[in-house]
Amino acid sequence: MEVVKVQGLKKYYGEVKALDDVTFSIFESEILAVIGPSGSGKTTLLRAIAGFVNLDSGRIIINSRDVTNVPPEKRNVSMFFQNYALWPHMTVYENVAYGLKIRKMSKTEIRERVEWALNFLEISHLANRKPSQLSGGQQQRVALARAIVVKPDVLLLDEPLSNLDAKIRTRIRSELRELLKKLNIPTLYVTHDQEEALSIADRIAVMNHGKILQLGTPQEIYKNPVDVFVADFVGANSLIRIKTKSGEQIKVGNKIFVAKDDFLTLVIRVDEADLLSAKQLTAENVPEQNLILKAVVVDKLFLGSKYKYKLKIDEIEEYVYLNSNKIYANGDKVIIAIPAGSYFVF
Repeated sequence: MEVVKVQGLKKYYGEVKALDDVTFSIFESEILAVIGPSGSGKTTLLRAIAGFVNLDSGRIIINSRDVTNVPPEKRNVSMFFQNYALWPHMTVYENVAYGLKIRKMSKTEIRERVEWALNFLEISHLANRKPSQLSGGQQQRVALARAIVVKPDVLLLDEPLSNLDAKIRTRIRSELRELLKKLNIPTLYVTHDQEEALSIADRIAVMNHGKILQLGTPQEIYKNPVDVFVADFVGANSLIRIKTKSGEQIKVGNKIFVAKDDFLTLVIRVDEADLLSAKQLTAENVPEQNLILKAVVVDKLFLGSKYKYKLKIDEIEEYVYLNSNKIYANGDKVIIAIPAGSYFVF
């Protein structure tokens, strides 16, 4: 069932199209992630649904109620801010209770709801601490408790893991998805981290220049990107651009592609290509359905468990960067074997 329906949202700042005819739905208990580069419109979209942006046109419907012109405090949505926005002079309990007091709930109901939220997020033992006495992960849970305690119709998360260090962020991803699924609240999850979106979301919307370029499951976005921007933005990739003419046939390695415009762009998933010695090029080692490129090692960087190689492709005189745990020296002749589904041509 659709809980949130966004129809034709437009917001312009002069000539800048922050939102350019954005339309989508969020379904019951769904986590919808919105990803894109800085300035793509994802935060503007989040703030528009929260009621903090005056739209030029379009409609926002939550639970069959048109809230387009309804003030933020009357939309029954909760927003989780990137910097947590906790009151430094208040205890954890007081921070979580704040939204309920604004709604003028009874002391009994406030206590019951706050205790439920603190217990749900396993932070009841922190109730009397101030934010300055908490770790980053604990502050995050307090901010989430404050967001869910009001029992919103939709939860809006703005870069919820960005303030955590890399190791904690990776560990908390699965915990956060599990918590959101237990809450059963439709969630719009804004992040610049595409790996985070792939691991947490049920569906992903990829934005750029105020538009949603593709909306689908993480698998659809990763395996079937609609254009070169989506293909390059999602995943770790290397691009080869070849100047040509529209309709011209171009031989790249063992394949022939037809150019759709004045450039043919090849996007390669850098962790899915195999790097072999030139002597290993046999039908047994490399199936012919693979894209096979001959190259020379130009340089390499040691990354711990693997190397990042800079490779010069034969014939087309282009460079590509690939990861491999195999060891090659500068000047070595190698074969790049790329399985079908691990490269895209535009």
